[in-house]
Amino acid sequence: MNWYRSLISNHVLANLAFVLVLVIGGIVFMMLPREQNPEVNFNWINIVTVLPGASAIDVEKRITDPIEEALNSRVDDIDFVNSTSRESVSTILVRFNQLSEREFDKRVADLRREVQNVYTDRLPEEADDPFIIEITSSNGFPTATLVVAGLGTDEGFRRAARNIRDEIERLDGVNSADTIGLYEPELHVEFYPERLAGLGISPGDIADTVRSYFRDVSIGDLETINGKWVIRLQGTNKDPSVLSDYPIVTAQGVVQLSSLADITLTTEEPNELLRFRGQPAVSLTVTKNAGTNTLELMENLRSYVDQRNQRTESTGISLHLIDDQTVSTREALSLMQNNAMIGLVLVLFVTWLFLGGRISLFTSIGIPFTLAGTFIALHLMGITSNNMV
Repeated sequence: MNWYRSLISNHVLANLAFVLVLVIGGIVFMMLPREQNPEVNFNWINIVTVLPGASAIDVEKRITDPIEEALNSRVDDIDFVNSTSRESVSTILVRFNQLSEREFDKRVADLRREVQNVYTDRLPEEADDPFIIEITSSNGFPTATLVVAGLGTDEGFRRAARNIRDEIERLDGVNSADTIGLYEPELHVEFYPERLAGLGISPGDIADTVRSYFRDVSIGDLETINGKWVIRLQGTNKDPSVLSDYPIVTAQGVVQLSSLADITLTTEEPNELLRFRGQPAVSLTVTKNAGTNTLELMENLRSYVDQRNQRTESTGISLHLIDDQTVSTREALSLMQNNAMIGLVLVLFVTWLFLGGRISLFTSIGIPFTLAGTFIALHLMGITSNNMV
């Protein structure tokens, strides 16, 4: 306690320390990220793998089971694994035990390695690369929801919606912008059964032929005097005319695919239809990165919406902000500031009334001093300014 007595007896040093805490606390308060909820890592990992065109049973046997076996046998500290297999999509939710941040990061790295090994060695070639995401309070709950509305659902509208999604994901602090109602283009091959029967081939033969041609293949490396080059054969093309020229081997020779089937460019079959004010729409659910100032993120989103809507007359595409999750955060901050001001005025008045002006002043300035010290402590502990705080 000697340092405390020295501080009290040295009025100049005490006053400087008091002013320093007020100044630093005020600066820290302005710098603290504003959030609705504190950052919480639930120790959950979500693994999503797509196998186009596969039934739920095939997805379970060919995707879900191999990944589950690898995780259960090679990754430690797993609490439970919950999987869902549906048409074309495998979803695996992994919950780890309560671990320190360092141990959890190591286990996540192990999980990513094992999933990538399974994808390389055991999953079908047509399966997409597994998508792995850590579920936290930042990316598990949306910050805002936007809607892209247009006059129709043609390719121009879908392209505009994809561009808006990509532009939003490039904004500072945005983790992802998940879409609902945005369906990817598809090439549909509708064959004629009577023509297949006449040529002695089956629908499976056509599917196998298209599958073997319609894919991108890495065919090796090429070393030149300028360096080493990776050679990749591109087989995917969204132009229906390219697919129409694929050769099909039949009992009567080789024929083009266009002579056996009609090929059209369309979109995947929708399972959700969205409309906004009577117009076709796509929704964008925006989540943020950990530690991002939510209020600043919302201002950036509003500025982007205003900027994008300046082109509505020429494009027919409009962007609307329909859900703002920062309202409660703004109200909580306003309530805290108002309560602090009211408390300061009341303390100042009561102490002035009974103890006089000098003691009243010294007593009242303890309130901003205490708040300033609190903000400094929050910053040192890595805690943001959120509703719970």
